[in-house]
Amino acid sequence: MSHELQINSLQLSLSRYPKQAASELQAWNAADELMLNFAFEQTRVPQQILIMNDEFGALACALLAHPKFANSQIHWLSDSFIAQQALAENLQANNLHANERLKLLSSTDSLPTCDLVLMRQPKSLNYLEYQLITLQQILSADSLFACGVMLKNLPKSVFFLFEKHLGKVTTSLAKKKARLLFGHYQGIHSANPYPKQWKVAEHQFGLNDHANVFCFGKLDIGSRFLLDNFPQGDFSQVIDLGCGNGLLGLQALKHYPNAQVSFCDESAMALASAKNNVALNFPERINDCSFNHDNALQHQADDSADLVLCNPPFHQQNTISSHIAQQMFRDAKRCLRSNGRLIVVANRHLGYHPLLKSYFGGYKLLASNSKFVILSCTKR
Repeated sequence: MSHELQINSLQLSLSRYPKQAASELQAWNAADELMLNFAFEQTRVPQQILIMNDEFGALACALLAHPKFANSQIHWLSDSFIAQQALAENLQANNLHANERLKLLSSTDSLPTCDLVLMRQPKSLNYLEYQLITLQQILSADSLFACGVMLKNLPKSVFFLFEKHLGKVTTSLAKKKARLLFGHYQGIHSANPYPKQWKVAEHQFGLNDHANVFCFGKLDIGSRFLLDNFPQGDFSQVIDLGCGNGLLGLQALKHYPNAQVSFCDESAMALASAKNNVALNFPERINDCSFNHDNALQHQADDSADLVLCNPPFHQQNTISSHIAQQMFRDAKRCLRSNGRLIVVANRHLGYHPLLKSYFGGYKLLASNSKFVILSCTKR
């Protein structure tokens, strides 16, 4: 697989992050190429550009490298810690010095007024809707707005959301199984339904989820199974790894009254949701908690925890991969103290048993049903 993007006289070396886990996969797709060509073709050079959901930094690197945009201010918005790290590595690999020309924004930040908006379609339709609603604050009838999509990830509901919140959408011709959606804002002002408040009645938790949280507004069945079979013991340092809205960490606060709980996720909206939910359910424990934007436990100290709770994902955006779970398990072992425990809930078909055995020397089956297993590993 090529790591050299050649487009409009530019040649860039681009990699996914982390490199060793995805060396065979490209850091851009055909939708990115369509968006870049759209930007290059504009006769009026935009002074302010907003890039949204640039998965590995390909869009930002190309615009920074192109002489046409030498005087353009680029705002780069992402929810993902991994995307931020990929951007930093790809800027360095291509000797691009962004300086003041590139401003990084989080998914929960306010949007700047811009002449050109380039959006990579996010995987979550809730997050797409949230972004379209927030774009209403900065768009006008004259705004240039292109959203790059792969045809395999383009349900009719995407068109519905564009029409509902912008008023009109047109499309480019399809090329290499990708196309552009052009948003034409018509002065619509939508009520923002995010974050969403809901309850897990059986565990007496009230929750407040931001739009890009995994299993938004409902209880993931794997997490439900772990909540119902929660590990017993006296734990003082607990990590909710890949915390999402923080539900496992909330259960830890409930079960372990003396514990400090670290909520870790690569999604900024997940961490914002987890912080909301601690404040909502255990306001008196907020100082016992930390909220860490990270790639697994990359920045967590060695030998710093006695319990890690993990419901690992097996997708990176639309790509199925086991490398995230592998890194989570490796990092958990490094961060656990001697005799510390990793508790994993996972679909039975994923078969994490040999992997956990290779890292920890063994595992115990704590509970199982027709779909899920809960496995416990102890660091020796």
